[in-house]
Amino acid sequence: MKPVVFLGPSLEKETAETVLDAIFRPPIRRGDLPALVDEGATVIGIIDGVFDQALSVSVFEIRAALKRGVIIWGAASMGALRAVECGIFGMKGVGWVFEQFALGQLMADDEVALLFEPLTGRPISIPLVNLRWAACICAENRVLTRTEACQLVALAQAVPFRRRTEESLSGAAQLVACGDLMSKLLQFMSENRMTTDRKRMDALMLLKQLAGERVP
Repeated sequence: MKPVVFLGPSLEKETAETVLDAIFRPPIRRGDLPALVDEGATVIGIIDGVFDQALSVSVFEIRAALKRGVIIWGAASMGALRAVECGIFGMKGVGWVFEQFALGQLMADDEVALLFEPLTGRPISIPLVNLRWAACICAENRVLTRTEACQLVALAQAVPFRRRTEESLSGAAQLVACGDLMSKLLQFMSENRMTTDRKRMDALMLLKQLAGERVP
């Protein structure tokens, strides 16, 4: 069987298919993994997964699959979270998001959580981790000062992940007199998507890793 990758809003399927010859499935949820292992999957990549829309893939499910010799990689979103939690059992992680959680620099699940359209996978809200990454780039390139970048990240962090849309973030920033700064950051993210969409970048890293993974 080809590698199987659970993919959603982190990366468009059309691009993913140009990087890896795999079976792409929607964001993973509870029950998907054991069923897939029973079907004979031996290499699995987890990028996106459900958070509160349905039960999430569990550590127990991943541990059971690993015990059966399945190779599992995670990155970018739910995959990064579970790769950190299940690293002791043999799950592998890749990418900046995974590394930040592994180091304890990021801790909250809502760093990667977002709303997306179930049918198309189109993101509706902005993942905090993307905004955090973009703010750091802006500070390094002096688009924002480091103080301004930290202020905007803290402001976005206080907004529930379901409401982290451009409109809501801009409105929250205006309430504390930094609407212009938030607009500058959001515009920078829009104009430089390939280097500011951290989840997308990490998803591509996972696909490239799987492209070199030998199927048992």
